[in-house]
Amino acid sequence: MPGPPRAGPNKSSTRYAGGTDAWAENMSLMWTFRGIPTLYYGSETEFQAGARMDCGPSCPLSPTGRAYYGDRLEGTVTASGFGQVSSASGAVATTLQAPLAKHVQRLNRIRRAVPALQMGQYSTDRISGDMAYKRRYTDTATGVDSFALVTVSGGATYQDIPDGTYKDAVTGDVRTVTDGTLSVAARGKGNLRVYVLDLGGKNAAPGKAGTDGPYLK
Repeated sequence: MPGPPRAGPNKSSTRYAGGTDAWAENMSLMWTFRGIPTLYYGSETEFQAGARMDCGPSCPLSPTGRAYYGDRLEGTVTASGFGQVSSASGAVATTLQAPLAKHVQRLNRIRRAVPALQMGQYSTDRISGDMAYKRRYTDTATGVDSFALVTVSGGATYQDIPDGTYKDAVTGDVRTVTDGTLSVAARGKGNLRVYVLDLGGKNAAPGKAGTDGPYLK
């Protein structure tokens, strides 16, 4: 299974230009795999896609991947909650409507709702699928126990998992596992499924986090 994509300014000589669907898939992986997801500014609108990242002191920044982005952030934004925009005006309103910008907003809400996605270890043991893995985070001091099954773009089958009720953080779908096996169908490039084991109380599965967007649905 491939590791998280590297798309930062020091990992490539040009801005990523693999297409919107591929970027959405990259982000779905980055936001659910280990580590802290980081985007280079403007990636959420495919800003300067394909442009050379830098050409040193011999040319202006405007045609490069380090061009000025501030004019796309002008305006006002009112947030009603984490990752939730209730209103926006000016250029930033257009920026926030970009497919990948909306994708990132939804990914942030899903990641925040599932501790396993934030801090959990991962494993691919007894899992079939191109980009599929399971993650678990426990903290005995606070009583947190979070277990999630993740698949990006394609389908997956998970075996030898704990029996119980699993709720998908993307769709709200509920599955009951009684034989240690859960299968998930392919949903399309950039889409995602995050089935969280519902342990009740403070470890209850969140159910659907956020609303459907251009990719997560």
